[in-house]
Amino acid sequence: MSKLISYGDDHQGILCGATVVDNYWLLTAAHCALQLQKRSFIYVRKPSNNKEYTFPIREAYVHSGYNNQTADNDIALLKISSDLSTHGIKPVCLVKDDSQIRKEYKNGVVIGYGLTLGEDASGGPKLVNSQTLQSTAVPIIPDVECVKTWRFLSLLSVKITNSQICAGSYLHGTAPGDSGGPLLIRKTDGEYVQIGITSYGADGLDGVVDQGKFPGVYTRVSKYVPWIETVIGKTSKTRSST
Repeated sequence: MSKLISYGDDHQGILCGATVVDNYWLLTAAHCALQLQKRSFIYVRKPSNNKEYTFPIREAYVHSGYNNQTADNDIALLKISSDLSTHGIKPVCLVKDDSQIRKEYKNGVVIGYGLTLGEDASGGPKLVNSQTLQSTAVPIIPDVECVKTWRFLSLLSVKITNSQICAGSYLHGTAPGDSGGPLLIRKTDGEYVQIGITSYGADGLDGVVDQGKFPGVYTRVSKYVPWIETVIGKTSKTRSST
């Protein structure tokens, strides 16, 4: 898991997530990449010793089909100039067809540095800044159920496509600042497979608290593995399987 921070001369900026998919490349959301400012950095933490490395972003490639109104094709690649493998940092596994893994595993994991739920003075829920990497298990919501839920919530204005995945439950999901981060499945052998990129959710506190009623929406990574390989131009170094 990596952290994307970008800011301008006024020190105002964005916080998003990203994942390593190649020695020089990271995967994130298009709506994050389009907000890159004068100073843009990737912070990559090595799991084995928790050491963090910082790299400036050299290039950003946003999917040409990204639609900021519908969030279709909400995917982008970021390139850095340092070879992450020299620091012992390995890419996440991607799959070109996620149907089998989604059939076998009904729950995923989301991680990020975004806001987390805390309590206000009266004991009610409120969003607070997180200083550490957070993770939580989330049920993956069946596609048909998610389509129906979002059609109802949006009064038919939101259409979930087969290039998107929904996940979440009460007190388990993503929050502002988690965009661009991964939806992962942990296989029984311990390997993590990224099946989604955090894209969007319902507005307001309710949309954070209960993502069973208000499902979180993720870009479905398997649909974009050919695009990822094309952009990187080094398919042999993209860890993907069928």
